[in-house]
Amino acid sequence: MTKLTVVFFASLKESLAIGQYQVVGDFPMSVKALKQMLASELENGDALLATGIQSSVDYEFARDTDMISNTAKEVAFFPPVTGG
Repeated sequence: MTKLTVVFFASLKESLAIGQYQVVGDFPMSVKALKQMLASELENGDALLATGIQSSVDYEFARDTDMISNTAKEVAFFPPVTGG
């Protein structure tokens, strides 16, 4: 089992009403599978399944088909337009 920190930004953070969440799971798993798992665990989690939600794994841009390794420490999710 791997412990992973999941971080939410911008309007996604507001929709979920949390900024960070700890996951313990069997990795590797795809970014899409993590989104689906979180969508079922979190209140208003369906916001993660909205079109255009972006992600990063350990600060590197990731696609839904990318795999999260068992050595990853952080996954972040953010809406398609995030101001800076």
